[in-house]
Amino acid sequence: MSAHQGSSACRITVDPSTADVLRIEAKKVFMFNHEPLEDFIDYVPAKQLALADIFRDATAVIDALSWDPDTATHRDTVVVPLTPGHVQQLHRRRYDLLDTNLDLLDNIGADNDANALVMSEIYNNRHGVEALNRVFDTYSDTIST
Repeated sequence: MSAHQGSSACRITVDPSTADVLRIEAKKVFMFNHEPLEDFIDYVPAKQLALADIFRDATAVIDALSWDPDTATHRDTVVVPLTPGHVQQLHRRRYDLLDTNLDLLDNIGADNDANALVMSEIYNNRHGVEALNRVFDTYSDTIST
């Protein structure tokens, strides 16, 4: 994984709940980084390679976790490869989750049914942030030893 950059992946162990969040957030890395691909052929090779690394790193994470959450058989922990570049992408995802929650707070009003939906989204985003925090802590502990 991204070995040509000189940074190989470290492997961390995550619980099934964290694995589920990590899978979703790695897939979002694809979703939120697709626009530069439209001009991919116009980029210099170094920029092409840097962009490819984003997708290569996310793919390796999802491969380790299973692309289909319904067929994932992780009852215990699972080992996931993480590169510094993918951790940087996950930090962006964490920021987006927190920012989305701030925006969602503006949608709370007098309608209890609508509030329930907003609060559900806020809870899911908060759960995602907590899972990513566990990933960052484990990653930091792993690379510092």
